[in-house]
Amino acid sequence: MQAVLSGAAALAAYPETGLPLIALGLWLAFCGGIARGGIALVAGLGAGILLAPFAPGAVSVLSLVAGTLVAAGTALIGPRLPGRAGPPIAALTTTMALASLLHGQGFDSLPVAFVAGVMGAALLAVILPSTLAGVVLRGGGAAWRALAVRIAASWLTAILVLVIAFGLRSA
Repeated sequence: MQAVLSGAAALAAYPETGLPLIALGLWLAFCGGIARGGIALVAGLGAGILLAPFAPGAVSVLSLVAGTLVAAGTALIGPRLPGRAGPPIAALTTTMALASLLHGQGFDSLPVAFVAGVMGAALLAVILPSTLAGVVLRGGGAAWRALAVRIAASWLTAILVLVIAFGLRSA
């Protein structure tokens, strides 16, 4: 149980992993929810774990850039996001996020329970904002609902840009 919790805590400790997944959750809320991109989400988690041993350290910047593009797309386009874009964006974003968290780790270097904790936390990091934004969006006909989710996405975009700037400054 300790390894599962450590895996979940590892995901929360690194913004290059958690923030892009939150942005993905907001994106999926406009594209039909988790049901629309769920299989691609799980496939992206698996791909990220498989690519992690071969990923360079710069994959964390790529993960942040992917999250920034997803959050900015959600903020700018919002309700006009094409539903077909959900699965490929889900797969790409989760692949980058997991590869950035586990980069350089061999398949035999991490306990299975730790990886299970990372995967569970990654799913929650997407499902919770997607569900919350979905509730806000489907709560009625008021135009402010979509605007509220888009404002959250724009703030997330700004946070991601700052994280990238501070990361590049220290490099």
